[in-house]
Amino acid sequence: MQEKRNIRLLISLFAISGLCILLIFFGGRSERADVDKNLFKVEDQTQVSKIVLSTPGKNQEVEIRYDGTKWIVNNSFEADNQLITVFFATLLQAEPKRPVAETLQDSIASKLQEQGIHVTLFEGEQLVKDFWVSGNDQRSETYFQLAGDKTSYLVTIPGYRVFVASLFELSEAEWRDKRIFNFNWQNFKSLKVHFSQQSNEDFTISFSNKLYGIEEVEVADTTKLSNFLESVFNLQADQFNTNSSARYDSLLKTTPVYSITIMDIASRTYQLEVFPPLKGELVILGRLNDNLSAYFSPKQIAQITRKRSYFEY
Repeated sequence: MQEKRNIRLLISLFAISGLCILLIFFGGRSERADVDKNLFKVEDQTQVSKIVLSTPGKNQEVEIRYDGTKWIVNNSFEADNQLITVFFATLLQAEPKRPVAETLQDSIASKLQEQGIHVTLFEGEQLVKDFWVSGNDQRSETYFQLAGDKTSYLVTIPGYRVFVASLFELSEAEWRDKRIFNFNWQNFKSLKVHFSQQSNEDFTISFSNKLYGIEEVEVADTTKLSNFLESVFNLQADQFNTNSSARYDSLLKTTPVYSITIMDIASRTYQLEVFPPLKGELVILGRLNDNLSAYFSPKQIAQITRKRSYFEY
């Protein structure tokens, strides 16, 4: 009798276990099916012509608008095309994994309104997507919430462990193109290099008769001149300096080692000042003529640190 009873109990146990597995499986499928994976996506990304990232808590707003040929940040600077590509790829791949737990909905909703980023996307002047973005203090989870909705969602990019919200937190300076002398080089007029401690090494490159030449050098090495100009044309910052340290703030108050000033045919100037390297630092500090400073790799700076004597035969 005891043996039969044990068999019946074992069968019952298997039956209950199987039922639990089915409930978990189908229940999970139901929960997943209830979350619209396209909740925060736009129907056609190629039609988006304006992105506005507003952070009311910091009184900060970044507007990135497509002018028909390029993306412009706050009507002032050309945007970093790689970042624009990453932004749209993130919107395409980011998915709401599940609604935030009921016990956390109110606190996260408050955080979204007080500290979050308000994201609006436009086709022309028509609003096509409107939502809020924030993350937890550990920067390990990202939350999205549609404007006017009360439900917040945990958002992830399937297959990746990334803090999605970080992309939306970028400042104006971080969105701008990293190229330093980013203008139409067909309008080039002149380039002047000035060394603060060695003015005898200063030189000016001008363009006339479809040729570049150095005014202070009678016969210049054209290969070196061409390589120098190419390095200047392609110079990019590793990072714009938006959170400077005390050491770099002090360095910016000193005299730069040298400056490069370019003028176009409309007499607009584009200037970069280069400062001496700080001991123990792996980057070189530079300052643009709009007073924004930036970090450069020593390798890139070495290519543009050329004195007049370098070009002489």
